[in-house]
Amino acid sequence: MSKFIKKIINIIIVFIIFILFDVTLMFFLPIEIKNKIYDRKSHKIKSYYYHHDLRPNASWVENWGYQNSKIFTNNLGFKDRENRNVEFKENNILFIGDSFTEGVGVEYQNTFVGKIESRIKNISNKYEILNAGVVSYSPIIILSKLNYLINIKKIPITKVFVVLCNGDIHDDLFRYKDINENYVVSHNDFLNIKILVDINNFLKSNTITYQFIKRVTPLSNLFKNLKNQNNEDFENYDLKKVLSILNNKPDQRHIIDKQEFNKWGIRGLKRSKLYIEKIKELLSEKEIELSLIYLEEPIFMLNSINSSFYYNYWNKFSKENEIDFIFVNEYHKNEDDKFKIYKDLFFIGDNHFNDKGNKVVAEEIIRKSKYFQKIIN
Repeated sequence: MSKFIKKIINIIIVFIIFILFDVTLMFFLPIEIKNKIYDRKSHKIKSYYYHHDLRPNASWVENWGYQNSKIFTNNLGFKDRENRNVEFKENNILFIGDSFTEGVGVEYQNTFVGKIESRIKNISNKYEILNAGVVSYSPIIILSKLNYLINIKKIPITKVFVVLCNGDIHDDLFRYKDINENYVVSHNDFLNIKILVDINNFLKSNTITYQFIKRVTPLSNLFKNLKNQNNEDFENYDLKKVLSILNNKPDQRHIIDKQEFNKWGIRGLKRSKLYIEKIKELLSEKEIELSLIYLEEPIFMLNSINSSFYYNYWNKFSKENEIDFIFVNEYHKNEDDKFKIYKDLFFIGDNHFNDKGNKVVAEEIIRKSKYFQKIIN
């Protein structure tokens, strides 16, 4: 055996020993120390089946605008009130959607899913309510994740609420592609090989070395991450400043620019509808009831744009497919000062609902949902 090959073998052996030591050390560390070691995005993991997910039984502090929130996931990787093993019940209700459903910036109990869970469990203990929403999900991913949860994980889901938002049609069109109905990747993802995904997720969740490497960033990014925004920065935002942020988001352009809508918006809607049709088919085969929720985002209200086109589009689709449709848009109906509503219900400079906004959304969903009204009445 040549000296070169011996050196390579020795390097591999040292590397394996080092990784084993790293994994062992990480295993025995208290959770408080682990959470300090993990970088701020370590709770996000790659999924071979449906692109990305949250790390199971993780906890971290999430900074969103002016608010710091303690976040937990359960053993399924769903945002939850604490780290726990889910115990399924007679009725298992699943909410799934993007960052609005996950409830970015707010603790689980203050998300609209958490508020709904609290209300329903005060009435009956026969219901388990789960939040499978994750940032940047869209119908293409939701289809694959539901297929995974139902057909591979065999989770006994009895009811699904799919939550739609403005950005979905952009993501379905430009961000993701499906290899087949079970596998979703990014348009620029060439290495979606299961063993590589599994190794990446294992090292990300179980080694200190991975976390150290992830933290090595250019100095400009480092200083940017270390800078804390002051509450006063947000308090000084006026309507013009907020619109300059919201109106320039690529996934919102189809709402305020008719040319953009004609160029790709309508194609994106049709593509999202295609995946919702497949979701309906998947759930119908398993005799699982589907409800569709469409959240009207503040860009409509702040720009005085009528959202009736989107309402009519999804309402017509829902009627044709016998789906209970819930349009969440009443949060601004009884107030003339739209910017006042925005500051009251949303994170300033962002389009996501704050704690109070999530409470309002939960109340409207419960009030409009045929499923929840049957439970309450």
